[in-house]
Amino acid sequence: MLYLIITTVIWSLSFSLIGNTLSPDINSWSLAFSRSAIACILFLPWINFKIPISYILKITFIGVLQIGVMYMLYLSAFRHTSVEKILLFTVTTPFYVTMIFQILNKEIRLFAYFTILLSILGGLVIRMTDFDDRDFIGLILVQLANVCFASGQVLYKRIKADSKISTNVYTDFSFFFIGASLVTFIGLIISPSGYTYPKSISQWLLVFWLGGAASGVGYYFWNYGATKVRVETLATMNNLVIPLGLLIEILLFSGSYDFKTFIIGTAIIISSIATSLRYGKI
Repeated sequence: MLYLIITTVIWSLSFSLIGNTLSPDINSWSLAFSRSAIACILFLPWINFKIPISYILKITFIGVLQIGVMYMLYLSAFRHTSVEKILLFTVTTPFYVTMIFQILNKEIRLFAYFTILLSILGGLVIRMTDFDDRDFIGLILVQLANVCFASGQVLYKRIKADSKISTNVYTDFSFFFIGASLVTFIGLIISPSGYTYPKSISQWLLVFWLGGAASGVGYYFWNYGATKVRVETLATMNNLVIPLGLLIEILLFSGSYDFKTFIIGTAIIISSIATSLRYGKI
């Protein structure tokens, strides 16, 4: 649980930094590849090719899906809609986590959907707003990104639960980020925009922070933490980033907000997490 909380705090900073500081100057493929490559370098010292190739391919595929494809979709959304709305659009991730987990396990647990609905309700209370055609494109991109992100964390949780192979977790993430780096590099090569460089020292520092902390440490903590909690808790924890991310956006960039709805929505999300911890069985 602690791993998930720490990651949530780290990731809550990312939305505003990307949307307000980096997206206007750096295209999505460039930022996705930079983040993946920096994180990959961080874990390369633990790479180990002595483990079965089938296991390596599974972990690499998760990196391709959860990071590579997800980044392409998620970062592209910043070109079409605002930080606040992207935070709102991520509200469905808990549903995808639960649905994918139950499909893979061929079972239906209605309790899980109860906690998910609570979490989604909390997110909607915090940030419900009108949107136009450009926002709709952002919505579609974020939903596809949510599916990729949800699939990755569920697949990693399942592989670690079912696998009899004992590996260093750092080794897992060396292959995880190799997969992410490969797909983002291919995307960068075929992108008509090419690689766009950060334009200032502050932007370079932010890119390194996003690659090392938000991507490297963040995904390691999140996926490792996912193996330690019930799926209901994992699902609902995905929405805790909404109030934290929005709070940072308000304090650093927006300036004003209805804190009554913010507090109510946050309380609902926290109650959904508490309920999953108390009564969840998966």
